[in-house]
This record gives sequence, C-alpha cells and structure tokens, in this order.
Amino acid sequence: MEVESIGNDMNRLVESDLDTARTLTAETARDRYSLVVQALVNIFAGRLRMVLLFGSQARGGTHPNSDHDLYVVVEDLPVDPLARQRVVRKVLLPILDRLPGPINFVGKTPKEVAANLTPLLLDVCVDGVCLYATAYFEPYRQRALAALRQSKLRRQRLGGTLMWLFDELPATNWELSWEGYLEYV
Repeated sequence: MEVESIGNDMNRLVESDLDTARTLTAETARDRYSLVVQALVNIFAGRLRMVLLFGSQARGGTHPNSDHDLYVVVEDLPVDPLARQRVVRKVLLPILDRLPGPINFVGKTPKEVAANLTPLLLDVCVDGVCLYATAYFEPYRQRALAALRQSKLRRQRLGGTLMWLFDELPATNWELSWEGYLEYV
C-alpha cells in the first residue's frame, strides 16, 4: 500500500512539474512573440481566432538557424494559398527588424480547422504553445490528445522527420478525427 501511495505521489509530482514547465514555456513564448501577436491582432482585429507556436521552437529542439513556425487561425482568409500568405505575411513588414528570426505562417480559417484533424494539426495540438486565445485552442487540443490516446499512435523520428506510427498496423481502414479514432471496413 505504501509503495503504491509513493508511486501515485510521484506521478502527481511529475504531472505537476510538466504543467509548470509547459506554463513557463508558454509565458516565455508569449513574451518572445508578443510583437508578432500584437501585429496580428491589430491587422485582423476581431477576425483573429488563434495564434500558436509549433515545430522545433515549441518542442525546444532548435539550432541556431531554426525558423519560427506560427499557426494562425483567422476568419475570412483568401481561398488562394498565395493570396493567403501575402495577407498574413504582410503583418510582418513594419516589424521585420524586431523579429526573433525567420517566421513561417500556416494560415487557416476556423472552418478549415474544424473540418479535419490533419497530421500537421495533430502535431500543433501535441507540441503547440498557444500565444493567443488559449480558450479557443484548448478544446481542440484536448480532443486531439484523446483521439491520439485512442489510436495508440506514437511519434518517431525517421530519416530526420517526425512521423506518427502504429506499433502494429490496424487490420482495417482507420481514421483519426476530432471525434476520435475509428476503425472501419
């Protein structure tokens, strides 16, 4: 009984430490990217729904030439991918000399986010640090993590790329969505 209690206490302590580390990382990231977030808020006003840092900067696996990946959700973005990039990247022009480094944007609409849990969005939900609108993002994160737990997928680095893999491939077709993990014929 005592050993089980110590184990439970250790688990709670580790989970608490992870929560604290994630909070400190989020606070540090919010400070570091506040200029970019404020520029997005100013340009998109009430249309901006969410800004997330993802990729190596969010995971803490950076090198001196690492870029900064931001996942931005904005109402009424252009459908054309090049026009979309121009609209989102235009935000950076007045602040280029004050940026933390090269910034890449993935711009999506709320409808696009809600429609499909893509592999990129799964990575964003697992590793992403919310810089703006945590209340908007957290339900998506929780649903993605629940679907990931159901699927038993795990991430592994293969050839320099992180990939989601099964330990054993399902015998049937499968789908990972906001509703969870589903196997079907």
